[in-house]
Amino acid sequence: MGCELLKGFRMLDLADDKGATCGKIFADMGAEVIKVEPLGGCPTRRIPPFLNDRPGPDTSLYFLAYQAGKRSVTLNLECADGRRLLTELVRKADFLVESYPLGYLESLGLGYQALAAVNPRLIQASITPFGDRGPGKDYHAADITIWAAGGNMYLMGEEGRPPLQISLPQAGLHAGAEAAAALMIAHYPRQSTGCGQHIVVDMQACIVWTLMNAQAFPIMHGASMTRNGVFSGALRLKRKMVFRCADGHISMLLTGGAAAASVKALVEWMDEKGFAADWMKRQNWSVWAPGVISAATDQEVEQIKDIEERVERFFMTMTKREIYAGGLKRRILLSPVNTVAEIAADEQLAAREFFVPVRHDIDGAVTLTFPGAFAKLSATPLASPAPAPRLGQHNQEVWGGLLGLSARELSMLRASGII
Repeated sequence: MGCELLKGFRMLDLADDKGATCGKIFADMGAEVIKVEPLGGCPTRRIPPFLNDRPGPDTSLYFLAYQAGKRSVTLNLECADGRRLLTELVRKADFLVESYPLGYLESLGLGYQALAAVNPRLIQASITPFGDRGPGKDYHAADITIWAAGGNMYLMGEEGRPPLQISLPQAGLHAGAEAAAALMIAHYPRQSTGCGQHIVVDMQACIVWTLMNAQAFPIMHGASMTRNGVFSGALRLKRKMVFRCADGHISMLLTGGAAAASVKALVEWMDEKGFAADWMKRQNWSVWAPGVISAATDQEVEQIKDIEERVERFFMTMTKREIYAGGLKRRILLSPVNTVAEIAADEQLAAREFFVPVRHDIDGAVTLTFPGAFAKLSATPLASPAPAPRLGQHNQEVWGGLLGLSARELSMLRASGII
């Protein structure tokens, strides 16, 4: 087994929830990620829910998940000594990610140009709500405004009703992932040139990427997709994507073309149980794609209505597990809509040893189940999951070990409110 992918590289993580996943991905890839926190701790330490419903700086489940594998140091950037310490850390770093308000680091003399003068190899990612230029660059934003401004919220919800926020806040998770990808792209030329770069991540643009095929509708069809709930918008009709079954829901899209073999197998299965209509058994599914390229005909609208009603009646005779097993056997493109508990018990994830126990030292020892590696690399494996750090847990190792400060200097820095 070879070494971890980014072993030997160091990242400074100064991001809050807008970039927590960036440092997490780098920690997973084996980099040493030093989370530089204010003296009161990163705001992600205060995001509920909390372990055993006990709020505290080390019990936020959000923090435990997205700061896992990092090291924690505390630092007051509002004073000159704190800024000097960060500059010394930058000398020994390869990457930096931050999500401060635009211009804040520059006001402290810690902007990218100043840091690059200290370490020309530094690659910095700055995560912002709306980028660093244009009329929106100074706008404040919360998760809900990013989803709305990015367009995805326009599509979330039921037809004729107000738009919905997308479940739990996660615009920052997308931005952090995009920042990680961009940092690695910039890392490639640095390997030959030795020069770093400054990356500005626009959270609004990250959400635009989640629109997928909806982006093309105004160009191809002259109109935007609209809120359709469990349906997929198409020309002159809506196509159901979530069907009820005996104990929950099944997700699938009934269409021909590339999925012809799948829908043909489904019809044959339905016919065995007496649910298939005669027209379904005669249909050439390889050419059946109503509303995809051109508007659906009256006959196709009736066919969609008929097949969707019949499929749901068929699914209502079985459980999710039975339908999924039958679908796998017949190579039908469908999937159960799983609960969190069902994902935790998934046989495929268990076979790949995806979930792993991680021991934490939080009010005594506790073992939590964590997602494992997001990819399995044969020569450069990802790092084994590790617990999130306690606040300031690595002050001695980093300030004393890495920067060489004496015990007396550390004591003075603590007394002065610097670390």
